[in-house]
Amino acid sequence: MGIDKKSLLARVIEGYERAKKPLAYSVMTLAVVLGAFPPNVLPEGARTVTYTAVLLILSLILLEVLFEIYERVVTEEKQLNLIDSNDLYSEILGIVSDKRTVNIKFLAVAGRVGWVNVLSKLLDRNHPESLPARRISFKVEVALLDPEYCRDNAIFEEFDVVERTVKNIKRLQKQFEAQSSDSDESFEITLAYYRHMPNLLGFLVDDNYLFLTHSNWEFYEKQPILKAGGSDYFVYNRSDDFGGSELIRRFSGWFQFIVSNAASSTHSEPAATEQRLTRK
Repeated sequence: MGIDKKSLLARVIEGYERAKKPLAYSVMTLAVVLGAFPPNVLPEGARTVTYTAVLLILSLILLEVLFEIYERVVTEEKQLNLIDSNDLYSEILGIVSDKRTVNIKFLAVAGRVGWVNVLSKLLDRNHPESLPARRISFKVEVALLDPEYCRDNAIFEEFDVVERTVKNIKRLQKQFEAQSSDSDESFEITLAYYRHMPNLLGFLVDDNYLFLTHSNWEFYEKQPILKAGGSDYFVYNRSDDFGGSELIRRFSGWFQFIVSNAASSTHSEPAATEQRLTRK
């Protein structure tokens, strides 16, 4: 067994922190009892000294608590959580690994980072940490730039790899479809396309955790270049102090708009409409 090397002062402070709450209750109870004593039970001088000491102790405890609250609420610096794209997989895995059902909305342009580094790993049944391997029911909804629209617009030329991403998604859909199971888990993957400038991009997990990045314009030799996604993702949740609830609402609104338009699309090419696979 390891030897506890805490100093006497550290032990006293630790003991005080643990006993602070019951001590405050005890002191308050003692103050009430002293005030209720009949005058003939306790001499007036002793009553005054004892009552003053009790109130002083209680005041010091309450003052310390007030300062702790002040430091946490006012002086403690709040920092927005910003992570590198390489950490997306581990962050999302940490959220979904202990759940029984998971819903992930993925909104991207070409999906280069999000699909290859995150979703393909989470959906790989041969990976021990994946959702299928853990027998976690899931619905993964993917929204990407329409490959046909990308081919027809030179401004999106850099994102023509979206076709490769789409092929990989459809290949995975077929794998799930071919591998039937008698289990109670349900696996669903959907694919929808949009035909407008990219907006909010990222992952929304269980409608509560948002990993968000943006698109922007950069100019090289006076020529506009669209930069979508990036290496940094802002992390929000519905209960944070950084507008997470509002940003989740906006992200969900954009995603619903894309899916509803894809579902009602009249394109002749099937890949331009929402694709759905369900296994139960």
